[in-house]
Amino acid sequence: IFGLYALGLSVGGLYSVPPVQLKRFPIAAGLIISTVRGFLLNFGVYYAVREAIGVPFQWNPVVTFIASFMTVFAAVIAVTKDLPDVAGDAAYKVKTFATR
Repeated sequence: IFGLYALGLSVGGLYSVPPVQLKRFPIAAGLIISTVRGFLLNFGVYYAVREAIGVPFQWNPVVTFIASFMTVFAAVIAVTKDLPDVAGDAAYKVKTFATR
């Protein structure tokens, strides 16, 4: 579980922290958001917890559906997330999809 959170934190850092700041690139931003919020938080954590408590891996269609749905939902969030931050991004000269 720690590895999943460390991965999410690392990718989130690459997304937000200069000089990399991947949020400037719409495709990279969308992939990061949908991967972390959709896949890692649902599919990854569910199966990591199962492994931690000693339950063997087994595909679960409900978890697969939830992870898939949340990945698509997070992709929509990735497109619209910058709209409230336009003024701040413009002030700090951060070029996002919304400020272009």
